[in-house]
Amino acid sequence: MSPERNTKEFTVYNSFNVEKLTETLNARADRLCTFLLILLGSAVFGDLANTFLLGFAVASIAAIQFVCRFGEAAGGAKAQKQRYAALLGRMGDMPDESLIEQIERVHEQDSRSLSAVELIAFNKACLMRGQPEHMKALTFSARLLAPLIGGHPCEPAATSKQGHGTSP
Repeated sequence: MSPERNTKEFTVYNSFNVEKLTETLNARADRLCTFLLILLGSAVFGDLANTFLLGFAVASIAAIQFVCRFGEAAGGAKAQKQRYAALLGRMGDMPDESLIEQIERVHEQDSRSLSAVELIAFNKACLMRGQPEHMKALTFSARLLAPLIGGHPCEPAATSKQGHGTSP
């Protein structure tokens, strides 16, 4: 396999993981906001706390959910993830020129993602391709985010510890 082909295939794996993790992050954020809205909204009926603070919290969460549009972002990332999954299934039979053309076509609709998500996705792509030696160290924010969005384990130290445990 040529180095250019290897790079293009890695790009597909990486992009697939970015979209998958972005979908998970946005879907979970949307569900959390909805849960908090229902919980805080129902707390107004009981005399558990100050209604002004509850109302402020409900309005704030609703505003965040409206502005960020977590549900829409999750839906877009899911559709894009499915496009990359289809490309993953077909790319073994595709010539290099066709693969490059398909990547460019699919790449146009990529979701906006956090840099921490991109770093986690890169490491997951390394694991999927059987190249754990190319993994990068995660930033603090990526380490915090990884378990919440399904990107764990994806740190080089975790992979190297497993390998050293079996040697004499």
